[in-house]
Amino acid sequence: MDMFKPTKKTIIGRKKIEIKKLDKNSCKLVTFSKRRAGLFRKASELCILCHVYAAIIVFSPADKLFCFGEPNTENIVARYLKETAAIDAPTKDRREGGKPVSYEEHNKEYDEAMKKLELERKELADMKTLAKHNNKRGDWWKESINEMSVEQLEQFMIAIYELRGKLVERAVQLRMQWRLS
Repeated sequence: MDMFKPTKKTIIGRKKIEIKKLDKNSCKLVTFSKRRAGLFRKASELCILCHVYAAIIVFSPADKLFCFGEPNTENIVARYLKETAAIDAPTKDRREGGKPVSYEEHNKEYDEAMKKLELERKELADMKTLAKHNNKRGDWWKESINEMSVEQLEQFMIAIYELRGKLVERAVQLRMQWRLS
């Protein structure tokens, strides 16, 4: 009697799926509910591990609202709308006047710093190239300035002033880091 013979259940397990838009509404709802939980869990882990603030606002395929926020969604959204970098006014994200610093200001400072870094990298590459061409031995700083032309002396003087300025900037940075730590 084959009718009482136990059937073997096949287990599919986890397999990689192709990421594409789902057509069936029921599949969308199921996938959304499973992935939403995973997304919120990962955001929570990120907040705990890195001590960051995060908010996620999601509308389901059925147009239901789901939110996650650490410390809470309202504070994060308010912070975003005000475009400030501070929640409850931590002092490290404020300027001397006590005014919060906007994200736009942070982004502008970052862009300026990146441009400055790129210019300094280019200057360094130019100086290395110039040093190789001017002196094959590589110890050009030991050469006597008496043998330099006027143009070479001017370039040397400019390089010394630039070096002096960079040394002062670096000393100020190191003092600030020392004071903050």
